[in-house]
Amino acid sequence: MRGLKLNKRYFVSPVVLLLLFFLSCNRKNNAKELNATLRRRAKGRAAVVIIRVVEDDVNGNTDIDQSSTMSTTRYLVQRKSRDYPIEPFRRAVCLFGGNAEATDKEPLDTLKRELGEELPPDLVPPILSTLQFVGTSMNAQTAQLLGKAEPYAFMCACYEATLSAKQVSASFQNDINDKEGSHVLLSKEELLKEEKYAWGYDSVMSTYFGSRVKHFCKGATVTKLSNDALKDWTPATT
Repeated sequence: MRGLKLNKRYFVSPVVLLLLFFLSCNRKNNAKELNATLRRRAKGRAAVVIIRVVEDDVNGNTDIDQSSTMSTTRYLVQRKSRDYPIEPFRRAVCLFGGNAEATDKEPLDTLKRELGEELPPDLVPPILSTLQFVGTSMNAQTAQLLGKAEPYAFMCACYEATLSAKQVSASFQNDINDKEGSHVLLSKEELLKEEKYAWGYDSVMSTYFGSRVKHFCKGATVTKLSNDALKDWTPATT
C-alpha cells in the first residue's frame, strides 16, 4: 500500500494516520465527557482533611506550625482496600473524610461525621481543633474510569490538620481497618513520587505541596472553585 507523500522529505504511512486519528477522537470524547460533567451541577459533596503528623520537640510539645517540608513530617492517609469496588482505585491513597449526606448543612458537619466513622475517636477532637481551610475544588471522573454508565463529579472542601506522632502511635496501637481501607503514614516524598491516588486527590496534593505528583490518575480532572460555592452544600438527589 502506498503512503501519503507530504513532500520530498517526509512520508507518512496510512496506518500511522489512522492511529493518530483514533487517538485524537478518543481524547476529544474524554474531554467532552469531562466538560459535560463540569457544566452540570455536581451531584456529590465531600469534605476531606490532609493530616500532618509531626514529631514532638525535646520538651514533649507539639509544634502545629512545624513546616510541612521538614523531613520528619508524615501524613496520615487512607489506603483503599484490595477489593475496593472501583478497580483503578484499589490500593490507592485517599484523604480521610467523605461524602455529604442530606442532613449535613456545611462541610464541617460532613467532616466530623466521616472522621468519626474512619478514625479512632480520640483523634477526632485534636484534628478538629487544628483545622485550617485549604480550598474548594470540583473533582470529576469519567464513566470509563469508574466503570459506570455515567461520569461523576463532586465538590470537595479540603482542610489541613496537625497531630503529634505520639497521638497517632497511641491511637493506632490496635490497627483499625474500615470497610474501605486502612491507615498509613507516608512522607511527602512518598506521596509525590510513589503513590497513586483515588478520586482526584493527586491534583489536590500537587497543589498543596506545590509540586506535581508522579502518578496521575487518567480519567480524573480537578478544577479549582471559588469558596463561595460551599454555600450550596446539599448534595443532589438526582
